Amino acid sequence: MDLGTAASWAEILGLFTILGAAIYSWFQIKELRRARDSTTAMSLASNFQSQDFVVGLTSILNMEFDPSKMTDDRTENFRILKEHFGDDWPKVMTVLTTWESIGVLIHRGDMDFHAFYDLFSGVIMKIYEAFSFYLEPIREDGNDKDMEWFIWLVDRVKEYENEGAGTPPAHLAFKEWKPKNRV
Repeated sequence: MDLGTAASWAEILGLFTILGAAIYSWFQIKELRRARDSTTAMSLASNFQSQDFVVGLTSILNMEFDPSKMTDDRTENFRILKEHFGDDWPKVMTVLTTWESIGVLIHRGDMDFHAFYDLFSGVIMKIYEAFSFYLEPIREDGNDKDMEWFIWLVDRVKEYENEGAGTPPAHLAFKEWKPKNRV
């Protein structure tokens, strides 16, 4: 074999090596993303195990609040809500700031929207509805950045469902699901 032929074979071998490495890297990146998404989903689910989150969520979902108590003064409205929830106010804020943080993480691509949607879409919509008397004025003021990512996240859930991409409740959508048999 002459030097030119050996060089050609070396180039072909190098090309296959580079192509193989690229394919392997692609699979590794996919696997890393899957692992990250799984970790994120577990982290989201762990919120339901946090006592503060559960108490805050329960307080919001069971609140009996008269929105007519609200004024045009945002500071006063904040005080009214804080007073209404009493000792549970920090836990209520834990829930609200969790939604705010999740909104940012989803927007930046650090959290999978679908995992969030499957875990929390129903409850986030209920919380938004419960606080709509407080959140709608924020939405209407184009300069107000309070709870902006929570509001953004609710909008994304609404859009997703309005496009027909959302799913019915799991007990209906997946009622035919069966676990795989063990081997």
